[in-house]
Amino acid sequence: MHKGSKVVFVMPWHISERGGGAEVQANYLAQSLAERGFKVSYICQTITPNKINSHTTIGNIEVYYLKPSGRFPWRDQNKYLKPLAEIKPDYILQRMSSNVTYVLGRYRSKNNCKLIWFCTDNKNPVANFHYFKFKEQASVKSLGLIKYIVFALNNKLMDYFRRSGMKQVDVAFTQNDFQKQQVKTNFNLESHRMISGHPIPNKLIAIPQRFKNKTILWCANWGPHKQPELFIELATRMQHTDYKFVMIGSHSNKNYVDQLLKNKPNNLITTGKLSFDDALTYFDTASVFVNTSTPGGDGFPNTFIQAWLRQVPIVSLGFDPDNVVVKNDLGFVVKSTDEMVDCLEGLLQYKTQFNMVSTNVYNYAKENHSIKKMTDNFLKALPSQ
Repeated sequence: MHKGSKVVFVMPWHISERGGGAEVQANYLAQSLAERGFKVSYICQTITPNKINSHTTIGNIEVYYLKPSGRFPWRDQNKYLKPLAEIKPDYILQRMSSNVTYVLGRYRSKNNCKLIWFCTDNKNPVANFHYFKFKEQASVKSLGLIKYIVFALNNKLMDYFRRSGMKQVDVAFTQNDFQKQQVKTNFNLESHRMISGHPIPNKLIAIPQRFKNKTILWCANWGPHKQPELFIELATRMQHTDYKFVMIGSHSNKNYVDQLLKNKPNNLITTGKLSFDDALTYFDTASVFVNTSTPGGDGFPNTFIQAWLRQVPIVSLGFDPDNVVVKNDLGFVVKSTDEMVDCLEGLLQYKTQFNMVSTNVYNYAKENHSIKKMTDNFLKALPSQ
């Protein structure tokens, strides 16, 4: 891959409007490649009606906006072909997997370009990804028989398009050993390891001040697999301390959120949904970051790196991709909320231990998860055109 090559990211959304970890990492890599002399574009849907079928420059990236798909995304999937034909990319990058992979594969098979695919969470490598998610979230009781059959068939069709597109992938990236094995098994693709990267903060508060803040942070969407109820339980159990608990995020189901917060303790602050930059301000002053996600979901959480780059140790409930936390002394991995209480009290009562772990997490993240490290790692895996 040489400077001057045309690179296009094809994603559901741009992080300036909405999105999660995949959009965050796509944006960072896009900006970094542009700064290194590549001609970078980005194709995504938009939630702003007057942007549809337009394009604008964000940073060094030309962003092309499309109309959002409805309940049956395969019906308008060819909408991606028009901007692709205009851009004429040398490389197409997709950091997720969906029926759109089929369209990208079609374009790649008829044009002289490479299709590069990034695995995001640990459910992404599943061969019947869309149907699997549908079965997790829906039932005949909740939808009724006719709707259940229609949406089940819709998701099976989405999986057909996705699997067909995956056959056209030239280079695949995965985030951990589990994903690497699953991508090989389900798609017969060897993959490179993709390192996530974040900007190194220009300024940090002093570690003694961070220790003194006694602020425990949780940040995620409030989907059931993130288990937000466990953080609320943790705050409730630690009302006898002077620790402050901060919970960032929300969920579209208001009744679900109301039920979660029905007995919210006084030591817990909930912010609701925040922009990526606004959420970072809470990482800037946090003492410890807590993760309660189920082990089978995330690939490598952005929140881990955001915390480490700000000297914030993590306490994770059973989730440790490739044992990176335990192997590198980046916090604690526990099996229960009882252990989590013990870890937090240990970290926030003993300055010497906190100082050691806090210093170590920062040094580790700076060495292994900078934007430069991420981009260098990505580029060395790519074939030249």
